[in-house]
Amino acid sequence: GTPAPPSLESFASLLTSSACSDVVVMTGAGMSVSSGIPDFRTPGVGLYDNLQEYGLPYAEAIFDLDFFQSNPAPFYRLCKELWPGRYRPTPAHCFIRLLADKGKLARCFTQNIDSLEREAGIPAHAIVAAHGNFDSARVVGSRTSVPTAEVKVAAEGGDAAWAALNAKYGGLVKPDIVFFGEPLPPRFFECVRADFPAADALI
Repeated sequence: GTPAPPSLESFASLLTSSACSDVVVMTGAGMSVSSGIPDFRTPGVGLYDNLQEYGLPYAEAIFDLDFFQSNPAPFYRLCKELWPGRYRPTPAHCFIRLLADKGKLARCFTQNIDSLEREAGIPAHAIVAAHGNFDSARVVGSRTSVPTAEVKVAAEGGDAAWAALNAKYGGLVKPDIVFFGEPLPPRFFECVRADFPAADALI
């Protein structure tokens, strides 16, 4: 049969032992719910259930590359709502930071785009943002990087500010969040191949 999951006590003992020095942590949207950021699919309260006012043809269009290129305004509005600094890391984020401080964290793989791992003080080299985040930005379809400080100003300034930013860089600018229709970052695959075979524990 299936072995019983470890108790909290036995898992804590494993984490504090000298035999455990390479911990891999995987996180998703539930990690940030207690900070006030909705997850995506929980009925009634998830992000996708609360985007009707954005005038989308379907909820997932907010992260659809083709839709964004034809109508970037809904995503730009969401950028203002989710921009880092509006929310604080949760105790769970701080636990991952503690693993890093203790020299136990090999890597934190996160699906989250909220950058709360960085806000919690987890070192950049230990974070793999599988779906990207707000830490960098570029022109869609090019390698032209755009300073995040300028993107933040556009997010706060609304439609006119976004139009000016796009005009300045000659194309639609967006944070490096992975949309439907875009590949995951190469670093994700590189770190998966390196980290998982060497991991002592997976959380």
